[in-house]
Amino acid sequence: MGVSRLKRLVTDGISRAFTTREFKKFCWMIQPDLDFYKLTGYPLNMNIPIKEAAKQVIDYFYKTDRILVFLDLIIKSVTIGFKGEKVVINNIKDILKEMKECGYEYSTILNKVVIIDKQGKRNDWGYLTESKFYNFCFVSIDICGNSNLVRKYDGTLIQKTYANFKRYVSNMIEKRDGRIWSWEGDGGLIVFHLNDFVNQALLASIEIISNMPVFNAVSNYLDDNLLIRIGINAGVAEYKKNIEMIDSEAINEAKKIEKNHTEPMTISVTTRTLQNIDIIIRKCFCQVEINNKTVYQLRFPILGSEI
Repeated sequence: MGVSRLKRLVTDGISRAFTTREFKKFCWMIQPDLDFYKLTGYPLNMNIPIKEAAKQVIDYFYKTDRILVFLDLIIKSVTIGFKGEKVVINNIKDILKEMKECGYEYSTILNKVVIIDKQGKRNDWGYLTESKFYNFCFVSIDICGNSNLVRKYDGTLIQKTYANFKRYVSNMIEKRDGRIWSWEGDGGLIVFHLNDFVNQALLASIEIISNMPVFNAVSNYLDDNLLIRIGINAGVAEYKKNIEMIDSEAINEAKKIEKNHTEPMTISVTTRTLQNIDIIIRKCFCQVEINNKTVYQLRFPILGSEI
């Protein structure tokens, strides 16, 4: 059981489904410059047996962290086809079963192979590749007047309330496939990537901010209501497994508009982000000029004055 068995099953399935020549074209879909002779060690004047080619290729894609792409291509070749024809891999059910044992599965939502979330929610949604660029929607959220609250209240009360706030935010965003990429006690950076991710980010933000009266009534240990502000910006970032190493203008812009251009109990979005918001919700935003910058805001004046 496990990776070794999965490799054997895939090798067997590939060996029965392809000739070596066909398998080369299959693999070149992933890496066009893949040299089978160099990989297997066979001399140029000899034919490479398909089983040996399959075995070496699978090992290579494991070592180079491209096994998800390889498994995805196998499944799509069976269900959709390769070069116009569906590939018959007789042991595909056994391969799919063993994939789950190894922590992989084919997501019908994403239409690709992903890593299964076994402990908590993965910040890469199970498939993002190191150093590859992706489109995201970044949400910067913050508790207003944090410094005043910290000076005013006992540290234990602050810690309990802020911990409750983080759980509250997590529950709201995970329903829409959002992920927390960083958190610093009184707020952090939330990221959306799947499906209609800009509208998902906005709807989650609206839900968070509009339910703050309930949070304050049930989960806030302080005498003051917590007021929050949210900045949203869609853009591109280069993904890295070490989230702290991700540096993106789009992330910085989300943080900037939240910190410098957003009032309490308000959601601010950039012009580029507004263009991707559903037109019905878009009409609810007001264009404002704050600190010499134009942003579009959705305000929730439901908790009283600022801290």
